[in-house]
Amino acid sequence: MHLVPEAEPIAVAARSPSKAQEFANSHNIPKTFGNYHDLIRSPDVDVVYIGTIADHHYEWTRESILAGKPTVVEKPMTLCADDTKELIDLAKEKHVFLMEGMWTRCFPAMQKLRQIITSNEIGSIVYIQGDFGYSMANNGADDRIWLPDSGGVTMDIGMYIAQFGRLAFPGGKLKDVFATGTVKNGVDHSVMATGFGEDGLLQFVLTGAANTEERMVLQGTKGRVVIDGPFHVPQRMRVMYDQGRGESTEQIFDFPLPDDPYGAWNNPGSIGFVHQIREVGNALKQGKKECNSFTWNESLEVATIVDEIVRQVRGERPILRKTNGVEAAEAAS
Repeated sequence: MHLVPEAEPIAVAARSPSKAQEFANSHNIPKTFGNYHDLIRSPDVDVVYIGTIADHHYEWTRESILAGKPTVVEKPMTLCADDTKELIDLAKEKHVFLMEGMWTRCFPAMQKLRQIITSNEIGSIVYIQGDFGYSMANNGADDRIWLPDSGGVTMDIGMYIAQFGRLAFPGGKLKDVFATGTVKNGVDHSVMATGFGEDGLLQFVLTGAANTEERMVLQGTKGRVVIDGPFHVPQRMRVMYDQGRGESTEQIFDFPLPDDPYGAWNNPGSIGFVHQIREVGNALKQGKKECNSFTWNESLEVATIVDEIVRQVRGERPILRKTNGVEAAEAAS
């Protein structure tokens, strides 16, 4: 955020004051709060970014919307599509900006991909194939990836590929989703999923067993687009224009990451968050309540796909939702 002139990190909150202060000292943030409630209610805060574990996204996003604060919430927005719809409906009712943090959609490469699709350069999209995996071998027993409600590979990274369905088939929805996979420690560990729609199909593999290539292919009737890995931090796109069976011409588009003065990140390529920060700022300046790059409808459709994959691979989750200190159980199906 320090690299975006239009934005300023003003405060951070954590479950303990010492944790908040430690983070603030490390990232040159002037104010700290020992709880999330006080940060959300602070008059000094213009936009709230919610980056807690997903189990608490619904609770704090709801409070932020009710406080009238423009809100960006880390993926997934909530633990199930029904809760995501509730938050979207609440944002509409209160006229408050809300965005699920699908930062991949804000990269310049994705804007170029959208242009290629809408211009019909490679014809109508027939299918999309992709993979996303990273080794969880060193994730300990207390790691968030094994949490019963929000854990598992689909809830963690499945939305990165699922969102391509909406991008490639903007006029239609996936009608049927079929998924199979393996379960480890009670959560989905490897998944193969296929979604069928009116216009084409989406097929992908997710895994916590290996570091995969992380490549996406969008096949059209007149050519194809290959997004080289890691596709969720897209930096190179190859467009192949068919010249006949087995023959094509190739055009390469490179999108280097912004200059990175920090170097070390928990996740490679995180300097790319500057694109999302800029897009949120521009949307707010224009008075928008959602971002064009990833709309409310897209969040809801992706959540529905994720729900169905998880249900088919490991069964329904008896989600325990906490709001204002009151816990309520619901089944996510």
